[in-house]
Amino acid sequence: MSNLLEYVETPKEVWWGKVLINIRQFRHFIAVLEHGSLLAASKEVNISQPALSKSIISMENYYQVPLFKRLPRGVQPTAYALTLERHARRILLDVVQSRTEIAAIAAGSSGRIAIGTGSSFVGIVSETMHELDQQLPAAEFTVMTDHAQNLRRALLDNRIDFYIGMANTEFDDGAFEVQILFTDRFTGLCNPGHPFEGKAIGPAQLAKSEWIFPNMEEPARKALDAYFINHNQVPPRVKITTNAESVMKRFLTGTDYLSATPLTNIDLPEFKGFGRFTLQGFDFERKVGIVQRSNALTNPLIEKFIDSLSTRILKLRQTAA
Repeated sequence: MSNLLEYVETPKEVWWGKVLINIRQFRHFIAVLEHGSLLAASKEVNISQPALSKSIISMENYYQVPLFKRLPRGVQPTAYALTLERHARRILLDVVQSRTEIAAIAAGSSGRIAIGTGSSFVGIVSETMHELDQQLPAAEFTVMTDHAQNLRRALLDNRIDFYIGMANTEFDDGAFEVQILFTDRFTGLCNPGHPFEGKAIGPAQLAKSEWIFPNMEEPARKALDAYFINHNQVPPRVKITTNAESVMKRFLTGTDYLSATPLTNIDLPEFKGFGRFTLQGFDFERKVGIVQRSNALTNPLIEKFIDSLSTRILKLRQTAA
């Protein structure tokens, strides 16, 4: 007897007119088909022969055709039964597979996860994915890289399950839940050999230079603008507006432009070899966290990924300290 029939126990009833049919009846049907006998099939599915006969008659009423020809000794499948066999076996197989897949998702060993990340955290997200991919080969991953504002939109649109990135925005509408992992101060960046390299420079001098600033909607951009205004300085000329580290690197190289970046970013390949300086009186801190939708449905794979990612980041922070 097929192993499929051993696992399908829970009825799933479907109405067709006034006739009721359930998944268990497909199990009965396959048993009769394989044994060619109601008596033998009834023993296989552990019900009485009259109950099995009633189940088959109910299916025949549902499909409005005879499924078996009753013979003096046993039954013979009709052409309708042979057509139904393919569908019945697929239905039973789907039930088994669905239970297997759902059990794997519940155990955190399978499923799909969509992750959003700022460019600063692509590396550590990739490392976490690789670790879990080795442990859970059935898991599937999608990664979206963008700045925080677009990641928030993607989160609300249900295109990602969560994101890691700057979390300075005040989430006062109840739409998000934020787990802050660490805070990060900013440092000035300049071309090696720039007169400001290695020094603490005040806002009056910094305002005279040309800058590469983050996009207007970014909290760091607003903090930089406020920094100059609060020190009675006209904000400097912004030559380049970008959130892309590669663009920042290109325009810092060989020029007198200035920029600022979180201290954590200094270890990124894009910022290797650049000079650093201190922005006197600039006390803005980047908050880095994991952001999810409030009351969002989750699964063990998402929880496992977030736990692994958080642990990896905190270990790196401890090592750096």
